[in-house]
Amino acid sequence: MEVIEHFLACAKIGAIRVGINWRYSPREQEHIIRDSNAKAVLVQANCHELIARFLPDLEKEGRVLIGFGEKHGLRYDYESLIAQNPNRQDHVDLAPDDLLAYSYTTGTTGLPKGALWTQSLVVESNVHSIFNLGLRHEDIWFMPAPTPGAPILFNTFGVINGMTTTMINGDFAADKYWDIVERDRVTASGGVPTMIRRLLEEYDSGNYDASTLGNLFYGSSPMPPTLTKRLFNTLDCDLIQPYGSTETGGWVTYLRQDEHRRAVQENDFRLLESCGRPSQHADVTILDEEGKAVPDGEVGEVCVASGTNTAGYLNLPQETEDLYFGKWLRTGDLGNRDKNGYYFLVDRRKFMIISGGYNVYPVVVENVLAEHAAVREVSVIGAAHPEWGEVVTAVISLKNGQNVSSEELIEFVRPKIGKWEVPKYIDFIDDLPRGVTGKIDKISLRQRFKNSPDLLPWNV
Repeated sequence: MEVIEHFLACAKIGAIRVGINWRYSPREQEHIIRDSNAKAVLVQANCHELIARFLPDLEKEGRVLIGFGEKHGLRYDYESLIAQNPNRQDHVDLAPDDLLAYSYTTGTTGLPKGALWTQSLVVESNVHSIFNLGLRHEDIWFMPAPTPGAPILFNTFGVINGMTTTMINGDFAADKYWDIVERDRVTASGGVPTMIRRLLEEYDSGNYDASTLGNLFYGSSPMPPTLTKRLFNTLDCDLIQPYGSTETGGWVTYLRQDEHRRAVQENDFRLLESCGRPSQHADVTILDEEGKAVPDGEVGEVCVASGTNTAGYLNLPQETEDLYFGKWLRTGDLGNRDKNGYYFLVDRRKFMIISGGYNVYPVVVENVLAEHAAVREVSVIGAAHPEWGEVVTAVISLKNGQNVSSEELIEFVRPKIGKWEVPKYIDFIDDLPRGVTGKIDKISLRQRFKNSPDLLPWNV
């Protein structure tokens, strides 16, 4: 709750809010504090140890460290400071373009970068989000995503429409999630695909009442259509998939509830692969490397023009310049648009595989592998090869009690994709690594084979 109080307080008094994910390394955490030039740092008690080694230096630099929670060990206490001024009501005149937050990206290509969020960006993003999700004043809203970055917005939707918001006390756990849904009669919720998979596994193994849950969104990364269909059939609730990024200030496209129903009823896996069509507040297009529009069906970079786009990155003028083609913000995602205006993501630009001169988009191969009954999770990456430059390599975790060979999986996908897209090697591990936001960490998977090339059969 303190995190939400802090965000809303910053919004009201014109301070700039910075969120720090506890899953970041100490080096990244220290970078964010200094890069943002934070004047005050609010530290949850169980995070004190993570940054203890550089706290003395921060104090010497004049930064105020405030702890909350039991036995935080810091000089200032959050609740005590509030108690000293319980009725303070400062009025600050704020303009739409005043900065409200530096929202740091997950830093997959180096140290985290702070996207600039304004007051108007946050308001416009929240208004359009609740409108497009179909959230009502009567809803009981529950979103257990971590709140350092963009998900902080999800937990402030109720400021717009007055609905009740319930929160998880601590980190996400599937059993705790379903207990809260049942206890508080939650009507609307959401999560990233990794969370959704764990929720379904727990729901199948337990005895939970989710009868009030009528609206569920999923997003942040592509979800295999097989998992979407399973989600729809298991929970019997409406589904919606939004797409956006930290840099777009929230979501800019939606695959809506009626489109999910039609896709599942008609077994239209192709539509379930889409992230939908643009919201009312955003223009979306597909551009080539020179910033020119490509024809429908061709792959290019997804670009967005919107009032919720960030103005750039803090202290990074070159990265800010590279972020735009004129009015179009470059998302770094590759995708295409079909003749009906639906957008399809094929992967991050940096994860595209070039094998023997052919472009391979990992999500295409991942979706086909995910159709196999034994596959729990899959990630497809490019691994170095002496003849082909890169080849398609899949890393897979299997469902409990399931067993399948790499040869069987390769034969399973062979008739469904191009020859250049068929994996040359499949590696089995118990659990796929995660980044700080819960997404599968493809960077570490690629590094795994780079550091240990003998794992690949052609190097033995």
